[in-house]
Amino acid sequence: MSQQQEELTLEKLGSHVQPLEYTWDSFGESTISFPAKGLKIAWGDDQTYWKEVQIPKDDRKWLKYEDGMELLQVCLFEAKGILDLAKTQGLSPNKTYELYYVIKFKDEAFGWQDLPVSFKIAPPGGQNKKIKISDNFGAYEKNKWHKVFGCEFTVESNLHGKYKFGMYGIEALNWKGGIILHGVLIQSKD
Repeated sequence: MSQQQEELTLEKLGSHVQPLEYTWDSFGESTISFPAKGLKIAWGDDQTYWKEVQIPKDDRKWLKYEDGMELLQVCLFEAKGILDLAKTQGLSPNKTYELYYVIKFKDEAFGWQDLPVSFKIAPPGGQNKKIKISDNFGAYEKNKWHKVFGCEFTVESNLHGKYKFGMYGIEALNWKGGIILHGVLIQSKD
């Protein structure tokens, strides 16, 4: 990443970031979720780039929330969140979990073909680790909800600390849009 791109990271965007104001919802012992509105989304509060949308009832068969965030267009794509183990119900110590972003690519989705999208996680007290780069985000079937794998992590024996995670499309600053982000889903790997 160039110095100029590094300066455009989420911490530098100031007021163009939504506040975290939601808690994780438990679906039982091995699954929790978090709505898109609760993520820190670059430019998420500017309706030129993002807008809140209602999720149709037909789509909510396995989706938890009634709304999501539709990306209209951005060059810099970042969606970040925090998993505070002390405040989160539904996770067990010494267990491995998978984190997914629940995304729908609309028919008019653009700019995702061959776009490097990276996923990162930082365990409590740790440094960011780049987990995966998807070089073909545009290959997903249109008008269908997808669980896009972001990372895998293991909860330590004590349920304290914060995991910071994120999805980034910042290495190629082309315009991209046409997706609906429903939220984040964490499921037990076992």
